[in-house]
Amino acid sequence: MSINPYFSSALLGLGLFSGTTLAANLDCMVKPEMYVELSSPVAGTVAALLVDKGDHVVKGQPLAQLEASVELAKFNQAKADAETNSEVRNQKIKLEYATRNRTRYRSLATTNVISQIEKDKVETEVVLAEIELKKAEERRKSAMLALEMAKAQLEVKTVKSPIDGIVIDRYAMPGESVSDRAIMKLAQVNPLRVELIAPTEYFGLIQPGMEAEVRPELPAKKVVKATITKVDQLIDPASGSFTVRMTLPNASDELIGGVNCIASFDFATPAVSTTPTLPPFAPQSAAPVNPVIKR
Repeated sequence: MSINPYFSSALLGLGLFSGTTLAANLDCMVKPEMYVELSSPVAGTVAALLVDKGDHVVKGQPLAQLEASVELAKFNQAKADAETNSEVRNQKIKLEYATRNRTRYRSLATTNVISQIEKDKVETEVVLAEIELKKAEERRKSAMLALEMAKAQLEVKTVKSPIDGIVIDRYAMPGESVSDRAIMKLAQVNPLRVELIAPTEYFGLIQPGMEAEVRPELPAKKVVKATITKVDQLIDPASGSFTVRMTLPNASDELIGGVNCIASFDFATPAVSTTPTLPPFAPQSAAPVNPVIKR
């Protein structure tokens, strides 16, 4: 049953029907929520493709490995430098010795056994040892930062999936350059997107948040629930229609994108009195009386 909402409102106002349910079956299409043309943030050559067409992937999963022998060597060198503690340990030992030596000389200084020059010397040795220890610690901190940079340069050579989805196609093969080109195409299939074109007569009846029963062509005899997420607020005057978008959960990957479907809507109208409401009776004023003229 298809009724214009403005016309149905008029019928309800006249009490011609009450508490009815308007049903609509509209053609729709099930699509992936999004497509991703996956590329590398850096130029390079493909060393290996880790997934094939049709494979399911998860967010963060490595999909392709670029040639990274130079980056790997830099990472190993930076790791070795960052893990070396000998310089810091050596400077700590020197500082501890200078501190003990200063303590001994300070005790002798109270008995006037050592000269002021010798006292200044041991005090200076402690200060210099402290400075050298700080320099060693700063060099170690710089080595740690260099390790993080080398690690980041190595990681960008591994192309990872930004979404949970399916590999639709592969565009590059091992040995090929990926400069300014996509490596593969992914599709997000959970959730799926359902799109339909609704006639103008349903404008105002279909609202975001409503649910619809969706019957996709594949798999056959499968009925699922989709939730309306977007209703176009502009009507196409040429076709007399507007666009509706729905989200369709697909956690088990049973549903397939790229197939036609039927979306069923039920619009319940509120119950009203069946007795037409008439305007209140207004008594008419008495007819004017012609005046009597006496001669």
